[in-house]
Amino acid sequence: MLKIILIFSMAWAVAKGNVSTHNPFYCFATDPIRPQNQMFATKVAYEAVRGRGFINPAISTCTPSKLFIYGRHGSRLPSSSDTLRMINIHESLKARVIENYEAGRTQLCQQDMENIRNWTINPNITVGRNSELVETGWNEWRGIGQRFRDAFPTILSSPYNQSLFLFRATDRQRTVASLQGLADGVFGEWQNVQFEPIPDPDLLLRPNDDCPLYDAIRNNLIEMDAFETGPEYAEMLEQVNRKLGFFGANQLSSRNVRTVWDFCKFEQGWDPVTPSPWCAAFSIANHAVMDYLEDLEYYYGMGYGGDVPLFANMNCHITQEMLQFLQSSDPLDRVARFYNSHSRPLQLFLVTLGLFDGDSSLTRHNFAQQTFRQWRSSYIAPMASNLSIVRFDCENGDDDLLVLYNEKPLNIPGCGTNGLCKQSIFIDRYRRFLSANCSQMFCSRDL
Repeated sequence: MLKIILIFSMAWAVAKGNVSTHNPFYCFATDPIRPQNQMFATKVAYEAVRGRGFINPAISTCTPSKLFIYGRHGSRLPSSSDTLRMINIHESLKARVIENYEAGRTQLCQQDMENIRNWTINPNITVGRNSELVETGWNEWRGIGQRFRDAFPTILSSPYNQSLFLFRATDRQRTVASLQGLADGVFGEWQNVQFEPIPDPDLLLRPNDDCPLYDAIRNNLIEMDAFETGPEYAEMLEQVNRKLGFFGANQLSSRNVRTVWDFCKFEQGWDPVTPSPWCAAFSIANHAVMDYLEDLEYYYGMGYGGDVPLFANMNCHITQEMLQFLQSSDPLDRVARFYNSHSRPLQLFLVTLGLFDGDSSLTRHNFAQQTFRQWRSSYIAPMASNLSIVRFDCENGDDDLLVLYNEKPLNIPGCGTNGLCKQSIFIDRYRRFLSANCSQMFCSRDL
């Protein structure tokens, strides 16, 4: 079991310490902490959860020589289906809430209500721009590039040279633009960066798209759907409707409440400083319910609640490439490799590496017992989430590796709690991928 060292703020611990606590008069606009900014599942902004101070060039006495980074794109616009729902509901939602407030039916504080009155839908939420990277997403990856450049200038030397640096994204605007942001952070410019060609099928960064075995099981929503019809979720729906002043036949449906949450989490992710008016609809306890609902989807569709042997094999190609790169002493090899993909293959990659395992099964029945679960998408798959490995060349031949996830140290058995690991230990743990025929393994259950 591999664990990450998580840094919890006191506010987070208090907010999550009792998931049943609900304050109906909670005022989001005046909360100086807003711990729910870390409770938006895969839409959490990277800045809300990333590590700080762990990219340490002095952690090893050996010489830094190589860098590997694999991650998902940064903050983006909503998908096409979410965009349509948000466009369809926004005008009537605002008007009805204002009417409810003026009739004395809501539990909204004055500040939250004024924010709703002044709110307009983000003009970028249009069907033609669905899922595109936003400026926040660019800055998330630009910041990652800057921090690694500042820590390891001998690896990330400027100017850019294609023979030294490999950039590989999927065929989506948001992954390409994320790596362009990274390049801007590293080199101060990105226009001249050359990306590796994208094959079809893309088994390196989107293997799940070409596995029939996975197609048959990817949408395992049994526990998620059951939780959505269970008592905790029903209580949350009632509380949100009461907060916004909807009663009886006028209550918002479950789908519409989730759309309100979409406004909240996207807007707050794009601009963590300015309060999204729609976050006011949810208490911190309500956010915990929504966060868990989405985790049930990810846990069974791409985590340890699903077909673990298949999930573990899915990212054979990128695992093999990572190991070969870390082992290689070829002077003509690149010194840094940067890969950018999506939330689903990233979470499957975590299963490949055996990360964030150890929970009792997440189910519809044990929400309260899973307060401190490891498989929490808000922490393991936020926007711009990434695995980074720095190789340090050592004179004794067994090099050091600094292994970080979201810029926090990974504690691999046999290695240090600071993320430092001997290359021999790391390679041995995943050795089966080195000699694997990944074209056959990636869509199989053979271990």
